[in-house]
Amino acid sequence: MKRIAVFADTHNLFSRLQPAVARLGQVDMLFHLGDYAIDAEKISAALGDVPFFAVRGNNDVGSVYPRSRIERVEDVWIMLVHGDAYHNLYHLVNTAREQRCAAVLFGHTHVPLLQADGELLIVNPGSLSLPRRGGKPSCALLEVDGKDINVQMISL
Repeated sequence: MKRIAVFADTHNLFSRLQPAVARLGQVDMLFHLGDYAIDAEKISAALGDVPFFAVRGNNDVGSVYPRSRIERVEDVWIMLVHGDAYHNLYHLVNTAREQRCAAVLFGHTHVPLLQADGELLIVNPGSLSLPRRGGKPSCALLEVDGKDINVQMISL
């Protein structure tokens, strides 16, 4: 089983990082979904120097990170995007399905979302730094065991 911390839209603001790390517990890796993708380095260090994978968002001008990536974890493929390049959730879901992914992770809205569309999981961890729509600061934890994915939304 792999435990994966998922962050998005951190915007180089870390006042809530330590409480989030404490809530996440030990993880095997980190996914950062953009808008200050470079923050993945600092978050990885706080999590015990775990490997990280990041994608760039609309505020990551000049970033070396790709706009999207698909990572294999255990027996599933997971699509990582920031989300700003997709017109709507339908477009995002169809793209993930075309790539035969079991889950699609995105940010950009700063609003947490966890839903399933058939067998595809759709996850937005929200924003630890700048939550919107009256939401709480948040991130997510994925536990992948073979083909099974369990998602825990973490609010601070």
